[in-house]
Amino acid sequence: MGKKKRRSVKFIPQTPGEPDVVYLTRYEITDAPIQDRRYRRLPNQVKDAIEALHFIAQDNPLKAIPELNELIKKYPDLPMLYNYLSVAYARAGQSEAAESVIQENYRRNPDYLFARLNYAETCLAKGEYERVAEIFEHKYDLQLLYPERKRFHISEVVGFMGIMGWYFVEKGEREIAEKYYDILKQIDPDNFMTKRLHRMLYPGWFRRMLTRLAGRKR
Repeated sequence: MGKKKRRSVKFIPQTPGEPDVVYLTRYEITDAPIQDRRYRRLPNQVKDAIEALHFIAQDNPLKAIPELNELIKKYPDLPMLYNYLSVAYARAGQSEAAESVIQENYRRNPDYLFARLNYAETCLAKGEYERVAEIFEHKYDLQLLYPERKRFHISEVVGFMGIMGWYFVEKGEREIAEKYYDILKQIDPDNFMTKRLHRMLYPGWFRRMLTRLAGRKR
């Protein structure tokens, strides 16, 4: 069974009439699996196949793509399948197909956190920054977005913090973006999301490091 971790982070009160307020509250972060209720109802052999495809999508995406498409035909309301399929398409270099699946997942499962995160990331990459606020209902804390939940998987928290940090960088609200980065550093300092947000916040530092590394290779 995975470890459970509690994080206490700063709370920023809301200003009346200001939609882009940030709450950072307290909830439990765990690395134990948090299973969707639809997933729990599946036969064990189907669960095993889905779990295997999670890894195959990353290591052998061309093998995973047809298998995931077949499963989606049988279980069109299972959001994680679309998530894995978008990863497989992206790993296979089929970016348009990946984006199409991401959009379909968000259309079908707008409350599924990873559907929101993946769609928000495509919007940020295209410069559609204000769309992100709509995707997250102008709520910038996980417990506000999902008030019925008191526990989140570490991958959910890292993904959310990384996207929120990116969003506030683009809005020019560096101080808020830095708060998300500080939490990411505490939770998972080596994660891609943490490192990407660091590069966004401190591009000069990143360029100096690249120059230094290039000098060592000469």
